[in-house]
Amino acid sequence: MTARIDNIGAMIRKERLRRGMTQDELGELVGVGKAQISKIESGKGLTIKTVTKVLTALGLSASVSLKSEQRTDKRIVGYIIAAINEFAAAHRMTTREASNYLVRFKGIDFLAEHYEAEHLLSFDDSVQDLTHVCLNNGGGVL
Repeated sequence: MTARIDNIGAMIRKERLRRGMTQDELGELVGVGKAQISKIESGKGLTIKTVTKVLTALGLSASVSLKSEQRTDKRIVGYIIAAINEFAAAHRMTTREASNYLVRFKGIDFLAEHYEAEHLLSFDDSVQDLTHVCLNNGGGVL
C-alpha cells in the first residue's frame, strides 16, 4: 500500500481500531501515554523514531521513497521562455520585468498548467490570456 506521509497518523489510527485496540493499549506497547498516541494519530508529534515504534508495536513496517513528483519537460520550458519574451515585448517591459510580473501574478503557473492548450494558440492570443490571468490575480494595468 502506498500512502503519503501526511496520512500516516490516520493510517495508524485505522490499524489500531481494526485490531480492536484502545489508545491506552497501543501506548503501553509503544511505551508512551494515551495522549501521545492521540497526538500521533492526529498527525502531530510524528518523528521517525515514534512512527517506527508504533509500526513495530502494530507488527507493521514502512519504507520511504524520495523522488521528485514533477519532471521538467523541455518543451514546456522553451514555450514559457518564448511566451515571457512575447509578453515583455507586447507590454514594453524587459524580459526580467515580465518574468517577475508573470511569476508574481501567476502567469507562469497558468502557462505550465495549461500548456497543452496554450502552446497551440498564437503568441498574441497567449499574451492576451496571460494579461487576463495576471489582472485576475491582482496585477496592475500594464
